[in-house]
Amino acid sequence: MTEETSYFWLNCGYNRWNHNEPLVGQTTLFESGAQFNPSQGFRAFKQAKVGDQVIFYQVQMNTGLLGYGEITSVQTGAQNKIRVHFELKAQLNPLTADYLKRSELLEFRMSNMKETLFNQITEEEFNLIVSLGTGAVKVPRYFFISEEDTFEPNQTYTLFTHTYNGIKRNGYHFYTQLEQGDKLVFYNKKMDQSVVGIGEVTQHIHEKSPIAGRTNSTAIEVLYEHHITPLTLSTLNKHPKLKNLYFLQENAKQAIASLSQTQYEAIKELSENNGVKPQFESVHKDSNMPVQDDDVKPFILLVVEPGDEGLKAAENLLHKTNANPVITSGHPDFTEDMLYGKYLPNESGAMYFREGFITDLMPRTDRSYLVIDNFNRINPDVFQTFINVLEGYEVTMPRYNKHGNMIKWSRQKDSFYHFNPNWHIVGITYESLNEIKQRYSEQFLKYTRIVKVNQDNQNL
Repeated sequence: MTEETSYFWLNCGYNRWNHNEPLVGQTTLFESGAQFNPSQGFRAFKQAKVGDQVIFYQVQMNTGLLGYGEITSVQTGAQNKIRVHFELKAQLNPLTADYLKRSELLEFRMSNMKETLFNQITEEEFNLIVSLGTGAVKVPRYFFISEEDTFEPNQTYTLFTHTYNGIKRNGYHFYTQLEQGDKLVFYNKKMDQSVVGIGEVTQHIHEKSPIAGRTNSTAIEVLYEHHITPLTLSTLNKHPKLKNLYFLQENAKQAIASLSQTQYEAIKELSENNGVKPQFESVHKDSNMPVQDDDVKPFILLVVEPGDEGLKAAENLLHKTNANPVITSGHPDFTEDMLYGKYLPNESGAMYFREGFITDLMPRTDRSYLVIDNFNRINPDVFQTFINVLEGYEVTMPRYNKHGNMIKWSRQKDSFYHFNPNWHIVGITYESLNEIKQRYSEQFLKYTRIVKVNQDNQNL
């Protein structure tokens, strides 16, 4: 019987690898005794075996992920001496531990590495780290950058975090939070005090070689992706999500500030729709429609005329959000199991839990929105469990954890399923507004945004 693969995290010094040669294929040896003591991971080393998978993390010089690989040899000798050979199989983007902590799954692990050298991790954690390190999964933050230089699209630039005299620029602590892949909005006060472009961080804060005329050469690297339709401060302050922000005032001297994802998307949407009639319009709820102050509205009902291509309309709606639509079709037999999962037998007869659409897609960080065509054919009651979670209740689910207890689902941080307030179910319905008001409860509608396709601007 094949032994189960174990997964580990290995902290490496800079000199552990030859950085003048390609890292892929290189091997390194760790030996017990002089190189590490029990507090550095001796217990984990005793569990290591050939074929186990390893994340390599550099802790000196430019700290961050190096890559992943496997254990190729384990030798034990007298006095419990252990020799372990590692091979680096693939490189990863140099994400720091602080970046990995942005994932709720990894936050606890990164903060509780008990050993300074070698730590065991789970397969799920290993796979997520690899996905983050390859860019398949991203957990970016969003920032406002104020610069007076003129940037060109698709060009990389060095931005210094101090003035020529070595004084920290306003908002300096945000520079220390930047990680590779973070999204940037560029503002230039010399260009009519306007937001002018979009970009992202390509290298987090680091020390460059001394530069003549500069007392401090600490910098970040950024990619200026493209220009956007310029938006003045007065235009930005008219948006309900952007008005009165301290760094969007005429007398602000902030070089960098943090944005929420909602604020970042609002700036992009303002630029994209400047002077252009939107293809979609939100339906204003009348006195017969429930109103909810809470911004959490995971349901989007896309109202389409019978005979029109609803999926095409949904595709156009989601295009601006860079969402990854997961498409299915509604029918009268659409059950709760399809939303929340169920236990099924595998080929050997053992039971495993197959996630449903909501429990599988909602915790993801890649905007995997659920799109349901013919949403009006589904019994709305199947969504009641999800709505109870939205209402703030802790719901017990028919799934068991490793301790044999039924799992809990809620909006709290320690919920088994991560609650993502920015995730959406897009339901394509061919009903009229009056039919919608009659079909769905007030409780359902208060977590719903109704969007109607403009027939005079429908490019189908």
